[in-house]
Amino acid sequence: MRRSPPRLVIVGGGFTGATVAVQAARRSPIALDIVVIEPSAELGRGLPYQGHDPDHRVNGPIASHSIDPLDTGHVQRWLDKSDELQKDPAAQCSFGTFLRRSDYGRYLHESVLEFSKKNESGSTIRHHRDRVRQIKLESEHVVLELEQGHHLLGDSVVLAFGNPASRLPPMLKHVSKSPIVVHAPLVGSALHQLCERLAPGSEVAVMGTSLTAADVISTLLRQTSGVGITAFSRRGLIPHRQRPPDPLAPSSLPKTWLVDRINGEVPSYLFPDEGSPFTVRHLCRAMRKRIKMLTNQGLPWQQGFDEARDVVWQFWPLLTAQEKQRFLRRLRVWYDVARFRLPPQTAESIDKAVAAGRLAFCAQALQGVQVLEGQRLKLTFQKKGKQVEQEFDALINCTGFDLGGPVDQKTLAGKLVQAGILVKDESGIGFSVDKTCRVIHSNGQASSRIRLVGPATAGVFGDSLGAMFIAVQAHRMLPSLFNDLGQAR
Repeated sequence: MRRSPPRLVIVGGGFTGATVAVQAARRSPIALDIVVIEPSAELGRGLPYQGHDPDHRVNGPIASHSIDPLDTGHVQRWLDKSDELQKDPAAQCSFGTFLRRSDYGRYLHESVLEFSKKNESGSTIRHHRDRVRQIKLESEHVVLELEQGHHLLGDSVVLAFGNPASRLPPMLKHVSKSPIVVHAPLVGSALHQLCERLAPGSEVAVMGTSLTAADVISTLLRQTSGVGITAFSRRGLIPHRQRPPDPLAPSSLPKTWLVDRINGEVPSYLFPDEGSPFTVRHLCRAMRKRIKMLTNQGLPWQQGFDEARDVVWQFWPLLTAQEKQRFLRRLRVWYDVARFRLPPQTAESIDKAVAAGRLAFCAQALQGVQVLEGQRLKLTFQKKGKQVEQEFDALINCTGFDLGGPVDQKTLAGKLVQAGILVKDESGIGFSVDKTCRVIHSNGQASSRIRLVGPATAGVFGDSLGAMFIAVQAHRMLPSLFNDLGQAR
């Protein structure tokens, strides 16, 4: 009797789910029945790639954003077959090609369709439009209870949660439904509706100065006229610029260059002297010393930073839980502005607005918000130890998501925590997994049937938030997944 192929169920169809599905289909030694459970109509379009705003761009060049990290030329081949660059000539600049987020989402969706029709293992990739309500482990299967009332059996499950929903700061809860307060600017049409209402001379406050704020500012600059913008955060830090192209870099690289780089050796200077503890303080000193040496040679500081960033998943686990929490509490914001860099097109737009006096960045903490008569807002800030008040015509929340926040018990992740299937990581960020992404249950045992990939593993691996890191993480996870699937049959 012929046995059906093992079933791999992927929960979540954003970038993480899409890259796991494609890589599994291309690399599996046997045919698999791959089912991606995602309520959206198209796979690959996670939160960053759902919108259609032409001002929002992927912040990394296409060479590092392939759906398959062992085939880094895949995006370029897709572009060569399409007319995307003719529609968006501004995508190409001296730093590389930076696609609009909406176009990159189309690339991901079409790539999944491409490998659904034909792939190296003969696997099937099916998109099941639904949500998972609960997951239960049985002796021979994983049972997934779906919201529409059905049940699905899987031999192995990969949880691809992606990023959590945007965080609503406590001082905004009482004004979150006001038409002049936009809470989730990258979701839906609230931001564009606000732009239509803003008259010349209006003043807009943008809460947050990260990449989300940069996207929102780009929209405000293009879709409004004569509107002043004040972007603020506690430290007023804005993302750094992209690393300039290396003139000495080889003109062609092997398809595997990205995996080779991220899976490469940790630079020796990052390790402390023998007998000394591995601490955040040592890492900071080592990186500063390395960056200073490179800049003295006329090389970009980003080169020294990237050497450590690319292999952070290897040395982050060597830190104690206390050291990880110290980094997240004191240094993460500084790391993020160097790590998550502005696309050159966005950086140029922001620089021009600052020079023209239309945009300002401030270091100040929001203390309170009051709605005034005539639909204006009075914001109270803490700035250099003093309280400062300022009126605005609108407020846009760009504080983003918080992986370290409490787990909502109504979500699937919350239910899995209650069931003991998931456990919060000791760092306070995301959930606990082993080195092959098997989830650690509340009894301390690693699951052979359930894995977790992507941003929710940031506490374990240090940096699993960007597309290229998620793709390579999936690549590292797959051999053990294939092995467990073989043993389970």
